[in-house]
Amino acid sequence: MRSPAAQVAAAGAWGLGGRVVLLIAGFVATPFLIRLLGSSRYGLWALLQTSLTWAALADVGMGTASTKFGAEYYARGDDLGESTVVWTALSLTAITTTCAAVVVAIEAPAILAHLLHVRGELLGPGVLALRIVCALFVVQAVAGTVNTPQVVRLRWRQYTIITTTAALIAWIGTPVALVMLSGGVVTAAYVGLAAAALGASGTFLLSVRVQPALRRPRVSKVILRQLVGYGGALTVSSLAVIPLSTAERFFLAHNHSTVVVAYYAVAATLATTLNVLPGQLVGPLLPGLTRLEAQGRLEEHRNLYRKGLSALFLVLTPAAIILAFLAHPFLSLWAGPEYGLHSTGPLLVLVAGVWVNCLASVPYTYLLSSGRTKILAYVNVAELVPFLAGAWVLTAKFGATGAALVVSAGSAVDSVVFFAIVRHVAQLPFSPLSERRFRSIAAPVALGCAAAVAATVGHGLAIRLGWAAALSGVYAVAVWRLVLTANEREGLLSLIAEVVRRGPSLGHGGRAM
Repeated sequence: MRSPAAQVAAAGAWGLGGRVVLLIAGFVATPFLIRLLGSSRYGLWALLQTSLTWAALADVGMGTASTKFGAEYYARGDDLGESTVVWTALSLTAITTTCAAVVVAIEAPAILAHLLHVRGELLGPGVLALRIVCALFVVQAVAGTVNTPQVVRLRWRQYTIITTTAALIAWIGTPVALVMLSGGVVTAAYVGLAAAALGASGTFLLSVRVQPALRRPRVSKVILRQLVGYGGALTVSSLAVIPLSTAERFFLAHNHSTVVVAYYAVAATLATTLNVLPGQLVGPLLPGLTRLEAQGRLEEHRNLYRKGLSALFLVLTPAAIILAFLAHPFLSLWAGPEYGLHSTGPLLVLVAGVWVNCLASVPYTYLLSSGRTKILAYVNVAELVPFLAGAWVLTAKFGATGAALVVSAGSAVDSVVFFAIVRHVAQLPFSPLSERRFRSIAAPVALGCAAAVAATVGHGLAIRLGWAAALSGVYAVAVWRLVLTANEREGLLSLIAEVVRRGPSLGHGGRAM
């Protein structure tokens, strides 16, 4: 019987594998997209994809709320309650996202022309592409709610296969379609919509398989009030989070051009590859923490939080350093010399911000699992006005680098606040360091210094890749031998063995499922 930590680790491993596949596909496809679309159309496509983030507001937090309450019913063994949560959340999601999609589709010409200053030959295709993207976000929102039975059971293997396959179709199919049809952003939008529809269909079929009670649709006013209470605060938080994470791109388009947006988008795409690690940890961590708290297993709850935070720090920190080390030669080869010149500076700034933000994802997930969404709303709303003011000034004055500066500063503030809140309300660990705290800090500092020295020796990508491999190997050995204690090494080996060993996982209240 797997422990909670092993269940989360196994689910995270499957999720990470899927994300790595998509990262590779993205790295291969993006240079083709940049060249096939050109800088202006690629910048427009980046803006349209960003609009999906804004559209996520329309689900009023039902994706996360469904996971939270579905996990509680699952922990109590209440299949009917779990099914009712899913159908109630799904009904609300379908209504709200469809209404939002219709409004945006109607106002698409005004949004592109007046808000984003899209002009000339880009405007017509941009309007049609935005309308297709509206349908795309409805499909994605539905899929993000109907996946609840898989998520609360930590059934990441089948879920990852379905979602990764759909995303691969989008990544690979888009440049292929652009070449075959001589298309532009409209073609890219159609491919994305088809892939999303395929993924949503597969997700629904799998959910019905693991939770047969879904075959009988049922909604509840009582559960609806619970979902709205939780998701409403989360929506208020998202109203602030989305501009906090995307407004700088729109300001760049307004103050400069879609070309500058393209420079920034490429830097952000590469920097946010670091999100793969916390993204795949947080997915299973949310239902894992929720189930343990619902069952009163508080010590296991605390250990799961602590292990997740420590593991993330040990892996994420060297990854951020190596990414910064490879930045310039990789960008120059991957996206072109123009991007190597204009995107490297923003990338280096963004790497620092993404690193801090990734660590903050652990206390953020705890606040979600414990139902403290109002705290998230208060924090994010308080940051909104200072961020927007700073973003407007810095993007106007410094372009893409200014955008990166304001985003990274906001991430640093978020991290400090979320860690402090979780420490205060739940007495959970603030520090991500190993028991050997000084060595936990010294190891990444030494790696950063060595990378800085190596950067002065070799400038080509091949040389730096060699250095990166060597430095990563030395770092891994040093952490294992000098940073981790004997107990930590033994615990890590036991966890790996438990994850690798296939067997029944912990289900309702300790029953094998």
